[in-house]
Amino acid sequence: MNNERFQTPTSETLFIPLAVRALETKRSNPVLRDEKAAEILEQAEMPDTVADGGGMAAHGILSRTKVIDEEINGILLNRPDTVIINLGAGLDTRISRIDNGRLKCFELDLPDVIALRRKYFAENERIRFIAKSVLDDTWARELREISGDNTVIIAEGLLMYFAADDVKRIFQTLTERFHGALMYFDVVHSFFVGKGISSTFLWGLDKASDIEAMNPNIRLVRSWSTGDLLKERQSPFFRIMNVLPSTRNRSQIICVRL
Repeated sequence: MNNERFQTPTSETLFIPLAVRALETKRSNPVLRDEKAAEILEQAEMPDTVADGGGMAAHGILSRTKVIDEEINGILLNRPDTVIINLGAGLDTRISRIDNGRLKCFELDLPDVIALRRKYFAENERIRFIAKSVLDDTWARELREISGDNTVIIAEGLLMYFAADDVKRIFQTLTERFHGALMYFDVVHSFFVGKGISSTFLWGLDKASDIEAMNPNIRLVRSWSTGDLLKERQSPFFRIMNVLPSTRNRSQIICVRL
């Protein structure tokens, strides 16, 4: 292991979903296969941070990955030239699972994270990296050629690490610049605000419909409660505790129209 450090503690959480997907790939009955994650995990010199968030976190990561993969693949069947904007890309490997040879993808994260990403992924005419904070709205203005009509925005494992006012800023930028786009993201229940694995969660929602109060130009399309997903992979304790909204909705995957 090396001691490579990042600009924020949140950046170091990028190793957790990578490890979860890589380890899942090695199972005899995987929920999903992610050969690129397994390859990176073998090659990477991991920093001295936690790379295992525990069973509940692993279940949430697998659930959100599976749901968003299926949603994006469905969209690409009808619109193969869709533009994808991946906020807080980290070491996300979705592009290796969904690339159809026609989509365009913009992967955004902090400069030190993008520098790490370049070790394992290459840019080309369709896939570009943006080394900026999601709070620096200049990145959105620079994508002048992109409209919201054919765009899907992903913010996976990201927004819960920002305070509510910053989340509002992010949605304000997105609704102004990418009007009409679909957006997929996950959010923790407000019960878990102030808690976390490697970094503290700063923002959460009780119900998916509460997202519409963040910005008048957000419309909820669909939501999934983690407690209702991959039930066969949940412990008996959590299957029982899912009767509680805070447990069933401990993490929700949300789709909105901007």
